[in-house]
Amino acid sequence: MENYFTLIFGIVVSCMVYSITLFQFIEERYNRVYASKLLYAVIQVGAGTSIVLINLLNMPVLNLLSMLAIFGFVEVLFYYDNEKKTIQRVFEIEVLILVLMACELVGYLMLDQILWRMKIDRLQPIMIECMKITFSKLIILIIYYSVITKIWGSANKSKFTPAQYMVHIIIMIYSLVNFSVIIFVVTNGMTVSFTEKILLLVNMFCIVFADLYLLYFTRFVEENGQLKMKLRLLEQQSHLQYDNYASQEEKYNESIKILHDVNKHLNMIEQIYEYDRGNEAKQYAKEIGKLLQPLAIQQFTNNPILNILLNEKKKYALLHNISFDMQIGNVEVKFMEPMEITTVFGNLLDNAIEACNTLLGQRYISLKLDTFNDFMAIHISNSSSGQIKWHGKKPVSNKGRNHGIGLINVENVINKYNGNMILEEKNGVFSCDIICNH
Repeated sequence: MENYFTLIFGIVVSCMVYSITLFQFIEERYNRVYASKLLYAVIQVGAGTSIVLINLLNMPVLNLLSMLAIFGFVEVLFYYDNEKKTIQRVFEIEVLILVLMACELVGYLMLDQILWRMKIDRLQPIMIECMKITFSKLIILIIYYSVITKIWGSANKSKFTPAQYMVHIIIMIYSLVNFSVIIFVVTNGMTVSFTEKILLLVNMFCIVFADLYLLYFTRFVEENGQLKMKLRLLEQQSHLQYDNYASQEEKYNESIKILHDVNKHLNMIEQIYEYDRGNEAKQYAKEIGKLLQPLAIQQFTNNPILNILLNEKKKYALLHNISFDMQIGNVEVKFMEPMEITTVFGNLLDNAIEACNTLLGQRYISLKLDTFNDFMAIHISNSSSGQIKWHGKKPVSNKGRNHGIGLINVENVINKYNGNMILEEKNGVFSCDIICNH
């Protein structure tokens, strides 16, 4: 009876870990064919139950083949990906099954080494097997969540933060401590009854699924943080675009006011000429020219969006006593979307203006834009206080966590065009150099 319960325990734990892990992988990478949540719940329970029943036959080759067949069948009939062929998706899930089994083997060998080095040889074979099953599943979970999902499991790869690494280390230590306690109890003959051994099995079962929950929760927190960051990036882009539209609306209102009186001004000039007062008419025309001058947009490039943005930033800089020098060659920026042009140049120039506004002495901004072969080169520099804090190769905003994401937006656009961005602060000058492929 004891061996029977241990066998059931091992099979259930093993199959549940495999099923949960594989379905998480599939759900994250591919799309569901049908909308019914109940259908997919039934599919997941059915697949897990089928694997358990087949594993009860205790035929390793059949176990492997059945798992490959069941998950390949589920992948083909119930999931899809427009960018990948069916055979490619099936191949991915089959390879993952083999990788997980390799991780399981690593767990078996690791526990063998631990028991051998600790000179523990008084355990009952059935308890050793049970511990190997549990320990190997912990190794699968840790490798899957810490390694596999980072390089393969999701289309959106991200780096672990130090806090996430710490959580994984704590989970591993927690599991090892629990196993050490179980080994100590068993090797010292402290389990004498069938009930106590069942409780130990339950304890090992709880260790596995507590780790599964904690690792999944860590992943959930990570994805939640990424979604919040994306939301802040979108908000920052929308505010930038709104500011641009607000500026254009202000220009439009100014033009309406001026154009409203144009006919009156023209009539006045005609009347002046009728009285043969040509000099006064010329002077009046010059005054009208000055009045219309704010409506004129200086053509820096052949892109109207960039021209509007540069005119606005230059106007703002001059109003705030910031020298704004531009050297623009025969550059083509049509390969960028209007939103991307606003994101890149708007963010970089806003950052430069903001830095200058904090200074009391000489304040200047320099923009150089040109092409070199198939590349567009951007150089923006501005006077700086020299007190910028850096994290890695990026400056850290001192305005809180919701600030400083403009550069992330810029970097996302640059990466889209296989470009590179270098930021530097030296001798009171902050500079940004960007190279983009057309």
